[in-house]
Amino acid sequence: MSVSYTPMLEQYREIKAKHPEEILFFRLGDFYEMFFSDAELASRELEITLTSREGGQNTRVPMCGIPYHAADTYIAKLIGKGYKIAICEQMEDPKQVKGLVRREVIKIITPGTVLSESLLPDQNNNFLVVVWEENEEISLAAADISTGECLWTVFSGLYRLNGLCDQLFRLMPAELVLASKLENITELEAFIENRISRCTVTTLNVPEVDSIKALPQQFFSPAELPQTDGACMVVGCLLHYLQQTVKNDLSHINCLVKYNAAEHLVLDAATLRNLEITRNMRDGSKKDTLFSVLDFTQTAMGGRLLKKWLEYPLLKTDEITARQNAVGIFLELPVVRQNIHRLLTGIYDFERILTRIEVGTANARDLVALKTSLDIVPEIKGCLQDIRDPLLAHLRGQIQSHTDAAELIASAIVDTPPFSVREGGMIREGYHAELDELRFISRDSKKWIQELETQEREKTGIKSLKVGYNKVFGYYLEVTHTHAASVPAQYIRKQTLANAERYITPELKEFETKILGAQEKIVSIEYHLFSEVRDYIKEKIKEIQQTARQIAQVDVLTALGEAAARYNYIRPAINTRNEIILKDGRHPVVERLLVREMFVPNDTVLNHTDSEVMVITGPNMAGKSTYMRQVAVLVLLAQIGSFIPAREASICPVDRIFTRVGASDDLATGQSTFMVEMNEVAQILKHATQKSLIILDEIGRGTSTFDGMSIAKAVIEHIKKKIKAKTLFATHYHELTDLAEWNDSIKNYSVAVKERGKEVVFLRRIVPGGADKSYGIHVAQLAGLPKATIERAQEILIELEQQHVCVQERVAQEQTAAANQPTLFGSALADDILSLDIMTMTPLEALNVLYKLQNQARQETGKL
Repeated sequence: MSVSYTPMLEQYREIKAKHPEEILFFRLGDFYEMFFSDAELASRELEITLTSREGGQNTRVPMCGIPYHAADTYIAKLIGKGYKIAICEQMEDPKQVKGLVRREVIKIITPGTVLSESLLPDQNNNFLVVVWEENEEISLAAADISTGECLWTVFSGLYRLNGLCDQLFRLMPAELVLASKLENITELEAFIENRISRCTVTTLNVPEVDSIKALPQQFFSPAELPQTDGACMVVGCLLHYLQQTVKNDLSHINCLVKYNAAEHLVLDAATLRNLEITRNMRDGSKKDTLFSVLDFTQTAMGGRLLKKWLEYPLLKTDEITARQNAVGIFLELPVVRQNIHRLLTGIYDFERILTRIEVGTANARDLVALKTSLDIVPEIKGCLQDIRDPLLAHLRGQIQSHTDAAELIASAIVDTPPFSVREGGMIREGYHAELDELRFISRDSKKWIQELETQEREKTGIKSLKVGYNKVFGYYLEVTHTHAASVPAQYIRKQTLANAERYITPELKEFETKILGAQEKIVSIEYHLFSEVRDYIKEKIKEIQQTARQIAQVDVLTALGEAAARYNYIRPAINTRNEIILKDGRHPVVERLLVREMFVPNDTVLNHTDSEVMVITGPNMAGKSTYMRQVAVLVLLAQIGSFIPAREASICPVDRIFTRVGASDDLATGQSTFMVEMNEVAQILKHATQKSLIILDEIGRGTSTFDGMSIAKAVIEHIKKKIKAKTLFATHYHELTDLAEWNDSIKNYSVAVKERGKEVVFLRRIVPGGADKSYGIHVAQLAGLPKATIERAQEILIELEQQHVCVQERVAQEQTAAANQPTLFGSALADDILSLDIMTMTPLEALNVLYKLQNQARQETGKL
């Protein structure tokens, strides 16, 4: 038996049926209410009381609610947990409607479409990403609707999923929308779960394809539009999804950019993570990252741009040099740098304010913040006036003052307006005559009445005349019957009392109309005037956006100048000789973290002639990994146009930086440490080029010594023969130092160690030559292993070394015999014995192989 609900609940159910995936915030007066399953879910997630409401036919339905003025706090909690929210508002004034008020969903808030300032991270973009796969191509479109940024790209070929995952890791989207079925959806979901766990994944039912493909033409210029069907489709899907959710004007999304890997130094997800460029590996935050060291930006816009520069370094020498020139000027002109920094502290995030103005959610405080920011812009422009630098001159030319917009806001909006735009108090006195009059009437009505009473007494001569008010008859002039003959002819009788008559006049009636409707009119007029100002700004959004983006660039360039000044950075030369030369290079993050000791700088030489591969040996904790990361980070820093921590440097731009550093299980996909390592190495060998920089740390340690050493050696040989990339290769396999004898461009280096008896000191200096010890027991001692365990380990080490010497002698004897009398073993077995390499095996492995070969020889020759 179906239940017949009340008309209001039937309205709720009808609207909810159209939004099954969203939590419906249903406006009832001053509250957003939720019913049925939405109420149960919201009460649990928001930890608010679950009650019930009469539903009709003696039924009660679950209900919970929140005050509408505090909605942002609750929305933030739900968005943070990946939920979507449909905001359903009253579209009519309940006071003027008999019966059920009409309600509609005015917007849908999702993790990728939030606009409220309290819900957005200041220095991070909030990207919505849409993905479309077709004809073995994956097309991606992304937008941050809070800033108006929009980009697209296409990944093709066998490794298109890898390219998609790398881009997603850079974007760190709040929401990923799948507009089509993906071939490798399981792998993508595993990557998101493991690397972008806060990303909400949803699907989009795509309507008529042709209309979706045509949608980008309404937003972007022909020069910006993608040329392929897949790219047009994914951009169209993105815009369609935004229209369905934001349900408002999206004209602030007016610039479409193609991400082209050929224009940037490519950093895959593993490299960004291993080098801790913008997020650390502990909790994914900014702390102790390269971003945190360089971030002297003063605005949220600048912080977001610096992060983008770090994740998308440049490739073109002229672009890098242009940024270096600007940073150099700010380094050389500290007064200018400090003045700009001081001015930037007063700049609000007006890039996002403009978006709120565009979609109609900005309040008067937003306009005042915009005005405050625009007032500072001419001063910043003035600081750049006398600087003769092409990039800074270009930025100065692109920065507009927008004085008309600032002056309008200043004349219309009070300095400290209220938060709400529906309660009045935000329009400045003197801006609008009628509003001023209404305010005067509302504020000074008692004074006006007293003046009217005095005035009428003087006109009529009736000293007892008074002005009164009641809710039934309104305002009136009261005259006793004694003075009835003195009442003027223009007085209109309104009420007769026992001893007096009450009258009205046209003037008093006009006052009554004004005073009774004044407050309501004040609110209405103020909102209308506010909307006019907001609409005026809205027409200028594109040009003010341009200014915001230039201010962000000035912020980043001055921040890099500040970092160079504070940390004693130098300008690296950018060369085209395919070489990397660093003298006394320092790790920019590690040197800032050291408190009780000085950072030990190191030199680096990498080229394609006599130092293409550096094989670095030495003990754990001696600084090999820090050194290799340091080289990669300094190259990256140079390619964003920054100065770097070194005494001297000359760097050629590289097309990609690859890192295989550290050990970690990939629990989300059930992959072991060794499997993760091999996957990362495989990606490097597939994608690296001669112009790449490769950082490999301890390849092959997740398996047996024999297997691991073989893999490590094969990887180096493959890089040297096939790829020819500049490579830093750290290893515990000392035997790999023999590779330097195989090729002149492979060089051995090690970490210097100073021994004093049983005491060992790691000097953290990278010196030519390979290491002959690992000092593993010493490291174990530093880690705090029990003394007895350390002593026993030393005894076992001596035994194993003695065994190794004995086995070496035994193998050497057999190899001599095989060389002198090959027929004794058979030619094939003799070759096998001669090829035995004790340096790549443990003593036990070598003996087992030797005994096996001897037994085969005896069986084949029939000799005992």
